[in-house]
Amino acid sequence: MTVFRSRVIVQLAVGVVILLYLLQLADASKVLSILLKVNLVDILLASLFFIIASTFIALALYIPVKSLENSAPMGKVLLGSFAGQLLSDVTPARSGYLVTPLILKELANIPVDKGMVAVLAIGIVNSFVKVILSAIALMYFMSFLSLDLKIVSALVVGMLFLLGGGVALLIILMEKRILKFIVVLEKIPVIEVLMHKLVEMLDRIQKGGVNIKKRFPQISLLILLSIIANTTALKFISNSLGFRSPSLIEFLFISAIVSSLRYIPFTIAGLGVQETGYVLLLTLLDMPFETAVAFALLARALFTGTDIIGLPALIILALKNMRLR
Repeated sequence: MTVFRSRVIVQLAVGVVILLYLLQLADASKVLSILLKVNLVDILLASLFFIIASTFIALALYIPVKSLENSAPMGKVLLGSFAGQLLSDVTPARSGYLVTPLILKELANIPVDKGMVAVLAIGIVNSFVKVILSAIALMYFMSFLSLDLKIVSALVVGMLFLLGGGVALLIILMEKRILKFIVVLEKIPVIEVLMHKLVEMLDRIQKGGVNIKKRFPQISLLILLSIIANTTALKFISNSLGFRSPSLIEFLFISAIVSSLRYIPFTIAGLGVQETGYVLLLTLLDMPFETAVAFALLARALFTGTDIIGLPALIILALKNMRLR
């Protein structure tokens, strides 16, 4: 636990340092002045579309949960997803969303293995959809922008992290050989009991995975709708700063690329890395540097701030645990 906390502190510190470096490169007083002059109507609309995006993700989770557990209450599943999304905003590589099955167990009495199947399905589809969009986006920008090789390399690294995560989740959900490998580990006396429980859990997850494949098209559609809603939110943020370009399709590509950067596990939820991605791409598209920094800060604040809708679920769980003690 101490090692985990130390790593989180280091990752948070790295993210803060990157943000401070961006502010140092910019004129901080100009950035502040820009932020104070934002159009509040556009900011409210951006917030609304971020919430809509989170709702699409929550609905994408509900689809596999419902197919595995017919009695699953929609409201509680959505609330559990919002809580998981909030946790993903404050964890490296957005890994906090993997806690969602435990939240669903407490909120809606959904078995953990069924909740995990649903979360893995979301993760797999999310990864592959965003990698495909990111690759298209990179080719699009390279067609008319002079991108430095270091920038291209950094963007490719982000895509590879996201792709690797998707492949890993796919293996866990579908690949039977991993089960055979763990069965071999089950023979080691020191970890025999732990491996036995893991084998049982993984076996149930993979059986659920077979039944969930037919839900992938529906999940993919909702993930795409979430990306479009996020894109619209980014466009409204740009408008709030008095900058009417890039176009909506360019923001779609920016959103896809920056989303992949969030999964690089060097900082908390890509803190600093995401902002650097926004600044690099937006300045290449002629947005003034200070405006781009202001945009990046607003995007982070609104994206994380609107996920506060998941806080009630976490408070309910905390109060429930306190009563049990």
